[in-house]
Amino acid sequence: MRYPAIDITRGILVVIMALDHTRDYWTAIQFDPLDLSQSSAALFLTRWITHICAPGFIFLTGLSTYFHGERLNYKQELAKFLLVRGIVLVIFELTLVNLSWQFAYNFAFVQVIWALGVSMIILAGLIYLPKMWTTAACLAVVILHGYFNDDYIRQLLGGYEWLWILAHVRTSFQLFEFNTGIFAAYNIIPLFALMYLGYASGALYQVAAKERVRLLITAAAILSLIFIISRIIGFGDPNAWNPEEGILDLINASKYPMSFSYIMMTMSIIFLIMALAERRQNSVLNVLLVFGQASLFFYLLHVPIINLSAHLWTQGCPI
Repeated sequence: MRYPAIDITRGILVVIMALDHTRDYWTAIQFDPLDLSQSSAALFLTRWITHICAPGFIFLTGLSTYFHGERLNYKQELAKFLLVRGIVLVIFELTLVNLSWQFAYNFAFVQVIWALGVSMIILAGLIYLPKMWTTAACLAVVILHGYFNDDYIRQLLGGYEWLWILAHVRTSFQLFEFNTGIFAAYNIIPLFALMYLGYASGALYQVAAKERVRLLITAAAILSLIFIISRIIGFGDPNAWNPEEGILDLINASKYPMSFSYIMMTMSIIFLIMALAERRQNSVLNVLLVFGQASLFFYLLHVPIINLSAHLWTQGCPI
């Protein structure tokens, strides 16, 4: 069974994501929009709002997996589905998506499609474990992963440090003797845990819609409160809040890898959108519903179109 509110939420994320990628190709700014020493409030917020996209896609994929599993007879069928879909997404990332972003293959960037694919492969194994204990373990990963000693683990792994880079460090590396380097833009920790939490949240849709809306709004409020407290006390984010920088610095949580504060902030917004989209219907939401139902197709299509149009425009300009 498909729930329109979930597809509408995913559709909203797709549109916001496309606007963010359009800014990447169609603006001439040479600095990070999140750099408050250079950015304006308006520019900062256009980048900040896109933070909800990646964690939203990850969580909703886990939630949709729960519904798909309800239609199947055995967990083996669900595990096979996750493995196949995950492998396909990884292949898409390493081929079509990279070529679409670069129109070349100077570097293999592993981004959100990669993270979705690998997280689905991991989820294929996690669904066999006791749900209560696995949920607790995934919550612990989300809360505490920022305190891993990345340098120590990389040294411990030696020549296999690339495994931990893919897992938890946003940097580039050379794999074996290949000429093409790899840049780990999106790390698997804590995203696989967030996807499992989405899967474990499927029971939320066994209650009446009115009660579900109440629970989603309550969850959004609780996560917002946890986010504010965590930022004030300096927990769960490598970049402490500087009160002198005001509210923009408060909400400027770390995305790479996604900090505990970042996930609390973004998921509170996701839950609120899911609640507001419940049982709503109008022409705009119907369009967003279509985008949400075909989100992968839209992703694979929009990047080359934006990239190509920007190339054509700049080549046609005398400047």
